[in-house]
Amino acid sequence: MQGCQHDRTEFLYRRDGVDYVRCLDCGQVFEAEDLDSVPVYDDEEEEPPKRR
Repeated sequence: MQGCQHDRTEFLYRRDGVDYVRCLDCGQVFEAEDLDSVPVYDDEEEEPPKRR
């Protein structure tokens, strides 16, 4: 049996600078920072505009 991926969450409250969220699928409450962050890929570098 696979565990919940916690893809759908809602913000509950902030206490002492820590955000708490609840999973809408399984109901588990946990610190928002415990979620794995989504990797951001910066494959394309910005090029300066070309002059004519």
